[in-house]
Amino acid sequence: MLANGNSKQLWRIFIAVPIPEEIKQTMNSWSREHRAQLQFRKWVHAEDYHITVQFLGDTEADRIGELKEVLMRRVSEIASFKMEAVGVGTFGRPRQPRVLWGGVNGDITALHNLYYDVTSSSAELGYIAEDRPYHPHITIARKYREEEKLNPEVISALNTKASFGTWITDRIVIYRTNLGNQPMYEEIASISLKKS
Repeated sequence: MLANGNSKQLWRIFIAVPIPEEIKQTMNSWSREHRAQLQFRKWVHAEDYHITVQFLGDTEADRIGELKEVLMRRVSEIASFKMEAVGVGTFGRPRQPRVLWGGVNGDITALHNLYYDVTSSSAELGYIAEDRPYHPHITIARKYREEEKLNPEVISALNTKASFGTWITDRIVIYRTNLGNQPMYEEIASISLKKS
């Protein structure tokens, strides 16, 4: 979030690693197959799958260019790296989790370095990084139904079978959130990593 406040047109934005189309479709097929078994209230639209790097919150629309420039200076020097979407898990209470996520594997060190470079760059413009450890994941669903209880063994069993594919991360994206829309996230800028 911005440390100072103004009253111009605000966009709710975040920076993320995009997921390739074929992996989105594989994850979407998996989620459709398991919706009856996993009673979450809200399933993420396939086009909205991503790995969040930093949530920035409400930002003046005319500052997006400045943000992109600051990010380009550092991110364009980072070599592209391999990622894998594999496994599933939850955040929150085991029997009533708030998030169902797809796991990420591959060059996790490179992903954490990317996180550091992004948050350091955005700090130059007054953005404040979250005060908690970075846990990269792909959100699949949210808010388990209150009237239902999830058996954690179900997630454990699904985790061992969930494999969605690998890809080369070669860019990051600044997304705008359009609440109420499906899909909800709109790509407004893209920054390429260095080809490895």
